[in-house]
Amino acid sequence: MSCAEEHGDHHGHGHDHGDHHGHSHEVPLSAGPNDSLYGVVDTPNVVALNAMDGGEAGQRAIKPWHEKEDEGKYCESDADDSLIIKIPFNASVSLRSISIKAGPGGQTPSEMRLFKDAAGMDFSDAEAAEPAQMLEMVESTECVEYQVKAAKFAGITSLTLYFPGNTSDGEEDTTRVYYIGLRGKSAPLPQRPGIILYESAARPTDHKLEQKLMEGSSYRPGL
Repeated sequence: MSCAEEHGDHHGHGHDHGDHHGHSHEVPLSAGPNDSLYGVVDTPNVVALNAMDGGEAGQRAIKPWHEKEDEGKYCESDADDSLIIKIPFNASVSLRSISIKAGPGGQTPSEMRLFKDAAGMDFSDAEAAEPAQMLEMVESTECVEYQVKAAKFAGITSLTLYFPGNTSDGEEDTTRVYYIGLRGKSAPLPQRPGIILYESAARPTDHKLEQKLMEGSSYRPGL
């Protein structure tokens, strides 16, 4: 199964344990580069926790669509099979789906827990907090697309992926992720108020006073 076969469509439904209401019946998506959010990912600030080669290793999994099959770059867990990847955006994002290429074999994550706008999250937070959505993952050597509940991921500025373990039953000590692809829509972030460093409206009396002082006059305003 490739990214052209969306996960929910392949099984007839997607799994969503995050809201405890059983199965997801969202309309399946056809995968592709359309609606890619790659351009609004703040890639230099993507951070992975418990990753080999440090936090910047998470950036290796953020690739454009045409590089999704490239297995030369990947993010792999370090001390055990748990992994967190935190993805900030340069825009306000409404997420529709996540495509993952992982593995091989038992190095595929067993599940993926999604958290929105949780940039400071660590492993203890991820275990204690209720995810916005939880998805069971497919053990596959190909890229698999997972549909999310769009209403839960509207207008977000960061996405945290928590992979608590892999499918190896202890045979593989690490989890490996080759590719993370995000699809949806984005909008510019609202402008934040800043300090105005220019004179917004000049007062004629100010300039008149300045001119008189420069001329050595004893001019007094109002006379």
